[in-house]
Amino acid sequence: MDVFLLHLYLNLPHGQIIIPRLRKKRHFRPRFTLYSTPINNFQQTFRLNEEAFMELYLKVKPLIANHTTRSQAINGKLKLLSVLHFLATGNFQHCIGGRFGFSQPNFSRLLREVIEAIICLTKDYIHFPMSHAEILDMQNKFFEKAGFPNVISLIDCTHVALIPPSDFEQIFRNRKMFHFINVQICCGASMEITDVVAKFPGSTHDAFILQSSFLATKFANGDFGNALLLGDNGYSLKTWLMTPYLNPCTNSEKKYNNAHRTTRGLIERVFGVLKSRFRCLDMTGGVFLYKPEFVCKIITACCILHNLANKYKLPIEISDALREEIVTQGLQMSEDNDDGFVVRREITNCFF
Repeated sequence: MDVFLLHLYLNLPHGQIIIPRLRKKRHFRPRFTLYSTPINNFQQTFRLNEEAFMELYLKVKPLIANHTTRSQAINGKLKLLSVLHFLATGNFQHCIGGRFGFSQPNFSRLLREVIEAIICLTKDYIHFPMSHAEILDMQNKFFEKAGFPNVISLIDCTHVALIPPSDFEQIFRNRKMFHFINVQICCGASMEITDVVAKFPGSTHDAFILQSSFLATKFANGDFGNALLLGDNGYSLKTWLMTPYLNPCTNSEKKYNNAHRTTRGLIERVFGVLKSRFRCLDMTGGVFLYKPEFVCKIITACCILHNLANKYKLPIEISDALREEIVTQGLQMSEDNDDGFVVRREITNCFF
């Protein structure tokens, strides 16, 4: 018997008995293991194969690994797996935590930890072609698709739904009365994401996001030479950004529009693959309930993971259940550039 309890016992009034209070035994939920998921279902569950997962884990391990095994601390691999499953499904936190063997508050904490770690890999996985060799290689790849010359990237915006802060609800609401983050994405010829801007609310026009990005400054300064972006008619025609003819009259103009549409259709497929792979980004996977700043980090993390999956050529079927993209653009924000008309006419006459 403990000395302190013995002292109390000897000094108790006659007839009284002290019963020591026993500490309640802690119970831990069974933890998920890699072996509990069949190999053939690993990619379907986590959207990465085991090789891609290990590459990612080794890069984020210093940021998410525990330095103790006390109290059955959640190990780094389990943290990463649970977050990948959350991004793939968009399930509620308590559902994810229940499957992987920890509580909802624990998952909420580790979700932020893992997302922050993945964000640190942005420069490793999202890269816009900058060198002469990279630009020339990308131009050749795009030219092979439909004969459109000098293209180094496609640009467009997509929407990610959220519940907005009540104080700023109106700036996240678009003309269709939905609440979104408006995300600008550029992609390469192999469906890799070359640039992502995820910080503007849903009411922001696509053209304004481009004007505010580093790409507009670099293109305007001539840093990419004769290289071009392809965009839809929500953007203004510029010497470095080609849009379709609104009313094509000649056969050359129609051929130009066909090549433009065929080439630019790739970015629509990128959106479909991205949201099919990470259903949390689509309204069919639910609506984000986090602060906009954290939602933007989740979007960027998904783009990084998309490029990692693309590196390993992991297939994904575009789901028929994806919500159709809501068109909100309307008129252009600024007038077309006169020099842009000249460049477009030269391309039409020389190639189409």
